[in-house]
Amino acid sequence: MEPASQPLPTLTNPRFTLELEFVSSLANPYYLSHLAVTYPNLLGVSRSDDTDTEGASAPDAEAFAAYLAYLYSYWKTPEYSQFLTHPGPTLRALRLLQEDTFRRDIILPQVIEGLAGVNMPVDAEASGAEPEEKQEEPNGSNT
Repeated sequence: MEPASQPLPTLTNPRFTLELEFVSSLANPYYLSHLAVTYPNLLGVSRSDDTDTEGASAPDAEAFAAYLAYLYSYWKTPEYSQFLTHPGPTLRALRLLQEDTFRRDIILPQVIEGLAGVNMPVDAEASGAEPEEKQEEPNGSNT
């Protein structure tokens, strides 16, 4: 579906405001975690104790993936993205949710932490950057 075929966005349109609220909430990694834990069937995540319902969840996951693709197709356009409070994280989440592997991996705490930036200091150390206090030490000793 082409974004141009969508009605013009307006805050008085109930569907528009509902979809705006939903896509805006996708910018929050902890909301993505909530979706994965609460509605694993929507993201194609199967639990080991759900083997008897695994076949029933595939249509739900396909329908939700199609809905996410539909949302991404027009929320990435300037006419719609101008209404997003946090366009970068929102559009990044919508883009990542297009990937089957991401929808399955979103249940993993380390994926959520990565999106939330919780492991940023660890990444800085791994890249060879030193924390600020260690960088100040040699400067203090040189004066």
